[in-house]
Amino acid sequence: MTNLEKDAASFVDDLINEKIEGKSFSKKLSEIMKDPAKVMQPVYDYVEEQLNLGKLAYGEVKASDEDVSLRLETNLINLPFQDAKVISKMMQDQATLPVNVYIVIVSPWVNKSSLRIDEVASADDYVGNVANYLDQMNNWVSEHLDMVKENLEKQPEEK
Repeated sequence: MTNLEKDAASFVDDLINEKIEGKSFSKKLSEIMKDPAKVMQPVYDYVEEQLNLGKLAYGEVKASDEDVSLRLETNLINLPFQDAKVISKMMQDQATLPVNVYIVIVSPWVNKSSLRIDEVASADDYVGNVANYLDQMNNWVSEHLDMVKENLEKQPEEK
């Protein structure tokens, strides 16, 4: 499949009505940190599978014991799905846009905004070439989990 594009209006509609499918996995933070590549692989594969079907999707791994969520999202814009209203406003004048794959971490421990999102690749490049992006994605996950761990360790023990 080449040149995956999506009509902005129908994308916003799907987003606001939560019609974009996702798959969620749960693991302890220590398990995720021990082997992020293994933990994230089902997420990477699921997103590729959905793109192959011509669908937008997200996959995520949530830490069961901390407020940390790692996501891979297909999107038209460098904003996480949780910002649906902002996306809607920014998309008003757009017709169709190429679909991209973004990696996202949501956690109060990652940074002041509790969010980091970066583009991995265009959907066209991602499909069939996931292996080419594994190091980039897994390093990104590791780096951001290290930040989370560092910030968690700075917290007073109040749990």
